[in-house]
Amino acid sequence: MSERGASPTKKQLDFIDKLRGASPEREETVMKFLQTKEKSSISELTVPETSELIDRLKAIKVEGENISAGFATGKQISFLTNLQDTEERRATARDFLSNLGKTSVNELSINEASELIDTLMKMPRGERLDASELAPTSKQLKFIQSLQKSPNGSAIASSFLKKIRKAMLDELTRKEASELIELLKNAPQ
Repeated sequence: MSERGASPTKKQLDFIDKLRGASPEREETVMKFLQTKEKSSISELTVPETSELIDRLKAIKVEGENISAGFATGKQISFLTNLQDTEERRATARDFLSNLGKTSVNELSINEASELIDTLMKMPRGERLDASELAPTSKQLKFIQSLQKSPNGSAIASSFLKKIRKAMLDELTRKEASELIELLKNAPQ
């Protein structure tokens, strides 16, 4: 992990590859962005830098791309994450993405995200997954990223991920994210 934050997640890297392959203008944007940040590859970017790059790529419209209403908003993505609180809802979301040929809610258009939200909201509550099975919230991930900027933060996060045998922050569960937040908050400055 870099001093300023974790490396990009696999989902972010896959999404950037998909976006940049859709147009030469996006490819050029990636190259200029890396040059500006003095990085030789996307994998050297921090998570916030990667998010910034994704936003820039999403802003470049590509003819024929199936995003008539634009990409899903951050609020939609966050809401979708929270709605996947039962195994049935998670399976429904996975099937929905698979049917569209997508691997992440980040790839959904606004309309597709709305459709998935409606579908999940109509489902019965069922037995909720416990925190050990739920994905971390976007607030947790953002807070971890901000805490990693402290002098010891990056090393603590890296050590924690190694200890629980996970490579990236987006692989954490909500419970693990909470544990990491506590470690980072209580770390000596």
